[in-house]
Amino acid sequence: MLNLSREEIEQFISKIDFKKGNGLIPAIIQDAATNEVLMQAYMNEESLKLTLKTGKTHFWSRTRKKLWLKGEESGHHSLVQNVIMDCDNDALVFKVQQIGPICHTNEKSCFHNPILKVRKKEPDARTLERIFEVIKERKNGNYAKSYVHGLIEKGEGTILDKIGEEAAELMLAAKEEPEQRIISEASDLMFHIMILLASKNIELTKIFKEFEERHKVKTEPKKRKDQS
Repeated sequence: MLNLSREEIEQFISKIDFKKGNGLIPAIIQDAATNEVLMQAYMNEESLKLTLKTGKTHFWSRTRKKLWLKGEESGHHSLVQNVIMDCDNDALVFKVQQIGPICHTNEKSCFHNPILKVRKKEPDARTLERIFEVIKERKNGNYAKSYVHGLIEKGEGTILDKIGEEAAELMLAAKEEPEQRIISEASDLMFHIMILLASKNIELTKIFKEFEERHKVKTEPKKRKDQS
């Protein structure tokens, strides 16, 4: 999640042209993992400052004439990873990890009414990144009833016990259970491994990087001695 100093926030805001839109600028919210456009709203200087300070999107409601935090009631926050300014300094794109559906209709994106129907994409590994962001949010936020928060509060030993338990259940499922049971137990194990990583402040991208390095070692052709 975005983490800027007060000086960095002030410096960034000073570049924005709020005058052109009578104190407001359009803010486009885009999924950081998939680049899917999720919603569009408006910000004034105060809501932009709150967004950059907290790492959660805040907007200005033109109908209610007030500030609002996205996900304040639903908990479906947009966690800001990066902010991109346009060429005229009067519009912003926010790259976010979205917790839950962003649209009030419970759709993943507010833009879900295309002229031409397109085939829905299957979930991929980027889903892990979104889940990991939720885990980190639960770890750091005030979520007394959260399973993740409670497990991390109990300490490393409890987390490791759960990983051992889920690993054992996966092995049993692999020997005797149908495919869906194996998928379910594998998902449980991966989920608890991500909780462990979050508890130790290890980013999921470091695991991806480790896999990438191992893949290179195993698949890249070795140089012949006469080429070195």
